[in-house]
Amino acid sequence: MLPCSFAAMPLRHLRPALLVLWFAACSAHVPVVPSAAKHRGLSFAAANPRLGNYGTPQSDAALRDVRELGADWISIMPFGFHSGTPELRFGSARSWENDESLHAVTRQAHAHGLQVMLKLHVWGRGELAMETWSPAEWDAWFEDYGNFVEHYARIARDAKADAFCIGNEQKISSRNEAEWRKLIARARAIYHGPITYGANFDEVLDVPFWDAVDWIGVSGYFPLDPAATPERAALVAAWQPVLAQLEALAVKHQKPVLFTEIGYRSADGAAWRQWEIGRDVPANLDAQRIAYEAFFEAVWPQPWVAGAYPWKWFSYPEHGSADGNDYDFEKKPAAEVIRGAYTSPATSATRSSRRR
Repeated sequence: MLPCSFAAMPLRHLRPALLVLWFAACSAHVPVVPSAAKHRGLSFAAANPRLGNYGTPQSDAALRDVRELGADWISIMPFGFHSGTPELRFGSARSWENDESLHAVTRQAHAHGLQVMLKLHVWGRGELAMETWSPAEWDAWFEDYGNFVEHYARIARDAKADAFCIGNEQKISSRNEAEWRKLIARARAIYHGPITYGANFDEVLDVPFWDAVDWIGVSGYFPLDPAATPERAALVAAWQPVLAQLEALAVKHQKPVLFTEIGYRSADGAAWRQWEIGRDVPANLDAQRIAYEAFFEAVWPQPWVAGAYPWKWFSYPEHGSADGNDYDFEKKPAAEVIRGAYTSPATSATRSSRRR
């Protein structure tokens, strides 16, 4: 259901603030992404090298499975590491996503007809410490982060990656508009393909540099419904105010929205505050399945949505567990929901023309 197509929903059911967004979006040009051009993506996560890292035969087999699922894009994710100080470590030959493996997995993906977005992540437990950093500490951070961006921009260029995501879920750091604009310029000086940034769901409306990238990126972990296993219709309804805000953002900046991540635990409360779900909880495969069904019903058809990257699929086959409670969806009913959306007969014919 389009936010500009609320004909089936009486306007009296919309809050005044949403009415303003709705009228603004409907009175302006909405960016349109043809269905065949949407990223049918998967977040392709590097596994422990003992199981099959990027570029290995196991990775190649996993990419065949990805392709069979109907995906035509993957994201590959090298990490930087920090612990609350401005120092950012990256690029170790011993890391799971080392430079050689990023080149190798990109070659593998291209051979399978998949396009590749190289997407930068930072791993650490020190984000809150950033709130207290001095100007000198921020300067040191952006010096390291700039080196991080340039290093992987060169890999994206040389490996012929098809897109580059220069950061992910840095809602404290991304307030520094001038520094991020410099980072984007530095990346563009090296890598000449499309660039995005993946904002957290509670950050996306406040990012000050969307005009400087090609897509508005968002990790779509919006809390929608606190029920253990919500009804699909309830989730579709819960998406509507979120869609109104995202569409207004797309109209404002004349940029499509790319769900650089979207994912659900297969556990009670999957469509609510997922980060609060414990590790040792019973599996709820229906909660994950229904949440994906609602996403592909409510969100995927929007003309301003450039695609999505469900989180996540590991770089070796048979990694999933049919009774697990985590985000992975191999062997779970959610995989068939994604397959159904990605292999829709309405788009399969036109998509074939974009294969490598």
